[in-house]
Amino acid sequence: MQGGTKKTTVSIPYGNDFLETEVPNLITTLTPPYVEELADPAKLLREKLEDPIGTPSLKVLAEGKEDAVIVINDITRPCHSEILVPGIVKVLNEAGIEDENIKLLVATGNHRGNTKEELEGMVGKDIVSRLRIYNHDDMDKDSLEYLGTTERGIPVYVNRIFVEASLKILTGIVSPHHSAGFGGGRKSVLPGIAGIDSISPHHSFPIRPFEPSMGWIDGNPMHEESLAAARMAKVDFIVNVVNNIDEKVAGIFAGELDMAHRAGVDLCNRVHRARTPRMADVVITSPGGFPRDFDLHQSQKAVVPAEMCCKKGGVIILVTQAPDGIGKFGGWLKNADKPGDVIERFKKEGFTPESSSKALYYARALDNFQLMIVTDGISADELREMFFIPIPSVEVAIDESMKIMGSDAEFLFIPHGSEIIPEVGF
Repeated sequence: MQGGTKKTTVSIPYGNDFLETEVPNLITTLTPPYVEELADPAKLLREKLEDPIGTPSLKVLAEGKEDAVIVINDITRPCHSEILVPGIVKVLNEAGIEDENIKLLVATGNHRGNTKEELEGMVGKDIVSRLRIYNHDDMDKDSLEYLGTTERGIPVYVNRIFVEASLKILTGIVSPHHSAGFGGGRKSVLPGIAGIDSISPHHSFPIRPFEPSMGWIDGNPMHEESLAAARMAKVDFIVNVVNNIDEKVAGIFAGELDMAHRAGVDLCNRVHRARTPRMADVVITSPGGFPRDFDLHQSQKAVVPAEMCCKKGGVIILVTQAPDGIGKFGGWLKNADKPGDVIERFKKEGFTPESSSKALYYARALDNFQLMIVTDGISADELREMFFIPIPSVEVAIDESMKIMGSDAEFLFIPHGSEIIPEVGF
């Protein structure tokens, strides 16, 4: 590393561990004000289920119902299902719905299904042994029900298990989202348990925003179409958490689909917005460790805030363990002659089952920045095929970026990039 500059020691989340390094000319570490975790989330959950936002209590809604389905996030979104699901099931049992009439439906969207071992880690062995659990499959058209078309023309196909249940419950996490503004709420239906024929137009232009859209919800067509689809699916009740930066529960919101989600958004804005005084020449970003750096697909979310606070033509250093490798989008980049080709192809073809939107957003970043990747999960040759700059360590990445941007280049560090809504200036 070049000398003569002030260096700051930082710890970069990497899988279940941290990489420690020294960063020169550090403007700031982009983290929001710390919000304490709840002292007793299970107790607060019970209170929220008894006194929700905009609906009768969950027990009142459940009384007289024959069965219930609870939609849970897949492994890529840490929404503390191990707390939410047992608490919800307890209330359903008290209302007269027995375990054999309660189903869990994993909102995989266009992701792979979760294994039994992963499910046990997500909801606990007790719940896995007691309830029937189904991984949604967006490609299985026989498992879907057509509910109609939104005003913008999105056909709504939703998992039949959910549609046919007499009580429909969503769980999830309200967190910053790079294109829908915020996760949680309505997104558990579209894309969570929707068919590919719904996901494809929803994830394509003109519904999908092209520019980074973290924190933008009002007027965002991706949000509005998800909300429309969820209303068509007749969601009865939602339970969403907001995590603090350490992935501990900072808030729980239960009740009506939109109202409870909006309450979660209000807290999310306080928990996840962070400010930097100015743009940086180099941004070091991490998804925040496991499970957010599960693969390169999920890790793309950490690139978005870096794009929002890096000078055009600057360097973004993505640090991700990516033990599951690239993800399905890689072919789009590997088959292109330059990143701009991916953008043009997406304009013509839109979202495909190969997660082309991830390729689109990586191409957007590659078009405007030099994107270095530090990882153990993907070979250097494969990274080069996709126009990334493979780097063996963070230290080498810092040195190389200073060769490009100059010895006085200013750095910004984002340790939890998947969870940050950056704001530049004062």
